[in-house]
Amino acid sequence: MSANDAPLAVAIDELQVPLGPLLNGPRQGLDQHLHEPIARLLGIAADDVLGYDLERRSIDARRKPDLIMCYRLHARVRPGAVVRESTGVRVATPPPNPAEALYHLPLSDQRPRQVVIVGTGPAGIMAAYLLALHGTQVLVLDRGYDVDRRHEHIETFHRDRILNPDSNYLYGEGGAGTYSDGKLYTRVKDRRMRFLLEAFVAARAPRHILWHHHPHIGSDILPHMARRLRQKIEEWGGSFRWGVEVSDILVEGGRCRGVRCADGSTIESDVTLIAPGHSARDLLRRLIAHNLEIKAKGFQLGCRVEHPQDIIDQGRYGVSLPRWLGGAAEYNLVSRPPPRSGIASTTTFCMCPGGEIIAATSDHGHLSTNGMSEHGRGSGMANAGLIVNQPIDRSLPAHEAALAGFALIDQLEAAAFQAGGGDYSCPAQTTTAFLRAEAGKPVERSSYRLGVVPGRIDRLLPTATSEALRAALRHYDKQVPGFARHGHLVGLETRVSSPLRFERRPDTLESTLSGLYLAGEGAGYAGGIVSAGLDGLRLAETMLTGVPQRREK
Repeated sequence: MSANDAPLAVAIDELQVPLGPLLNGPRQGLDQHLHEPIARLLGIAADDVLGYDLERRSIDARRKPDLIMCYRLHARVRPGAVVRESTGVRVATPPPNPAEALYHLPLSDQRPRQVVIVGTGPAGIMAAYLLALHGTQVLVLDRGYDVDRRHEHIETFHRDRILNPDSNYLYGEGGAGTYSDGKLYTRVKDRRMRFLLEAFVAARAPRHILWHHHPHIGSDILPHMARRLRQKIEEWGGSFRWGVEVSDILVEGGRCRGVRCADGSTIESDVTLIAPGHSARDLLRRLIAHNLEIKAKGFQLGCRVEHPQDIIDQGRYGVSLPRWLGGAAEYNLVSRPPPRSGIASTTTFCMCPGGEIIAATSDHGHLSTNGMSEHGRGSGMANAGLIVNQPIDRSLPAHEAALAGFALIDQLEAAAFQAGGGDYSCPAQTTTAFLRAEAGKPVERSSYRLGVVPGRIDRLLPTATSEALRAALRHYDKQVPGFARHGHLVGLETRVSSPLRFERRPDTLESTLSGLYLAGEGAGYAGGIVSAGLDGLRLAETMLTGVPQRREK
């Protein structure tokens, strides 16, 4: 049996089984029939419990006559099952492969001994992971909070519609990717990919991400994975500070000497790595003001499209497969109208089978959408971003063109917020109404938890973008029958990519300011969890070896 096929080993400190309901049941020894209680505790199917070994058994009679049998045991669980870990429930995970090259780097004598890292998204956390692994003392800062407090703030947002601008679906431990489908495939070819995936598996991501063609993790697992990555970094001597908003950098003698925080305090460091994410627009604007060399680049805008999952299953498979057999169908669609038409191309982005649409916003009075799904992808609804490249004015200086991109995004998000009624409800429009450029019927069913209201998505978006989406919807309907007829559009998708890229020095991969590294999506070097994590690893490896590392194989 290979490691990939081996059962999961789960240690359970206490399994409680009330005895009252069993008194009038079939006569059988309880010790031999614990599969269902174990499964309930772990949040899995009873058939996923392959066996168990008892370590201790006792009766709790403190609330007699309500007796409880208490067990300590070790369970064997089907590989691939998603175990719900909690206090007293631990899954033994094989350590990463120590033969991976990144465990055996030729360390430079000039490597930094201390590094301040801003941002706990994939780029920041993987840079911290590799640096801490090799003995560098890392201090990681985030304006948001750890996953447990972040979850509480998101629940408050759902309940009271009060947005915490520092702790939401975009800011906090793990970054925006913590609440997503957790897709782990990318077109980037990078030798660090195996190291990245094994680090995720060691943090209790499903082991099948090592061999699935289109692996994903799920928003029910990602927060726990983010926590375990942080705990490993702390074991290696790293430290984290939450609720620390970095508002600027410290510059002295032509070099970055650390960061300035929003509360006026400063943190000094010879080497600073900022992985801001593309939602940290205020910080990005401050970095631009330091005259760092940048390149304005095209960015994407669009909206979310949503369907009942069975429409997508039928369109992709021709039948509705049971979830346990084929899983919820997904798609990756592209529309490329003829150049002479003058209509831009459209692609689907961050497709979430069996997922939900979320309010991906961090600013009061703004509204943007994104998608997420749990590992089981069982919501019954499918959604994806429909995104269109936006042109940039190349006659402007790069920093002005980038700022114009941010201004357009701000304008659209404010308009979407108002169109939703100003309470984070989301404007929505059926795809047939969008195609006809009319208001149409209200959308009857959506996964968006804060509710949808009738809205003219076709009028909220730039005219050229709406025209591109109409061409795309007609094209996609030919590939997935029913795509246009049975779908609806929800909100605007504005936080897809950054309108700028910070240039890097080819000899060190620093920004054009010595001592400052800029990584990930906000810096213009990534477009998802994997590419951002790989970018963080690349910069960390360069710091450790003193040799600029290539991205491509």
